Amino acid sequence: MKKIKVLFNLHHLYYLPQFLPVVEAMKTNDRFDIFFSAPMDKERIEYNLITKVLGTWKNKFISGETEEHRIENILNENFDITVFGKSAHAERYCSPDTLAVLLYHGIGVKSCYYTDYNPRINVRYIEGDYRKNEFFRRKIDTELVVTGFPKLDVMKKENHPLKNQLDLDPSKKTILYAPTFYPSSIEVFGEKLGNLTRNFNLIIKLHHFSWVLKKYSHQKTLMEKLTKTYPHIHLMPAEFTNIAEIYNLSDVLLTEASSTLFEYLATENPVIVCTFVHLRWNHRLFPSRFNKRMDQEISSQLDFVYKLKKPGKLSSLVNKAILEKPTRKKILQTRQKDLLGIVDGNAARRVVEDLIKRIDAK
Repeated sequence: MKKIKVLFNLHHLYYLPQFLPVVEAMKTNDRFDIFFSAPMDKERIEYNLITKVLGTWKNKFISGETEEHRIENILNENFDITVFGKSAHAERYCSPDTLAVLLYHGIGVKSCYYTDYNPRINVRYIEGDYRKNEFFRRKIDTELVVTGFPKLDVMKKENHPLKNQLDLDPSKKTILYAPTFYPSSIEVFGEKLGNLTRNFNLIIKLHHFSWVLKKYSHQKTLMEKLTKTYPHIHLMPAEFTNIAEIYNLSDVLLTEASSTLFEYLATENPVIVCTFVHLRWNHRLFPSRFNKRMDQEISSQLDFVYKLKKPGKLSSLVNKAILEKPTRKKILQTRQKDLLGIVDGNAARRVVEDLIKRIDAK
């Protein structure tokens, strides 16, 4: 049979957790010839991180001296399938016969989940029926296939090598702190976070932009300082991409308006959302501008979270959330079904099976 040439087009490193499970599923079928590509950012910080993480794929990496040159090289390959984590400008990277696929990079409260629509995309793989019904309700005309969220497939693997590497204190409960870059609680917590969490293990997974964008560099600087000061704090490195690999190592999630609060439903553990965040001056003066970023419909589904209104209440709220976990199991399971769909470790396999059917039907 003819090889199926596939390109995974990485605009950002944080698309990889959604892509790699699909890559692994493709590798079990010898029909696929897999390639990667990524643009060169101005300072090459992100580009270098991507090439470092994809080191074993260096012979399958398409680059170029400029973005236009990279696009030219991509089009010359005439890929059968091109996979995107965001649909903007998809037409620039696809030959006429290319099957354009959207594996959206996150599950979040931002309205861009729905507004990220490019008519060049042939098919979009989504988590569950709730999202499918929302697309229909909003009259967004795009072909959808419900598969589950490939990023979460890793949670069904039994081995957790990171557990020993992190050296967590087994006598303490573990908080996973996954702040987004904006709007973030990092600035409000400040150095107080160290003392506020001293009775717990604290694993910190920063958003990718906290590592690579200068205007958020103060966030990683603060977290690096806390990690050096407090032995109970463990900061995941910039090249660690898939937070789902450490979901099962924690007892509670601490975050803000982030995709993680929905992904974490797969653990059926409690979620704490910080209601205090650092806003830019224009969002403080004009709250409606900030609200436009958020999907109000899905925000209404946050009845499963605990809301932390003051940093100083963190310890007591964590203990309360853990204690009440058995009584909240039903709502967590309901929201898991609504927002994550099937969580069985086989989402990537379903994506690949559907892709093969589409290519063979051509």
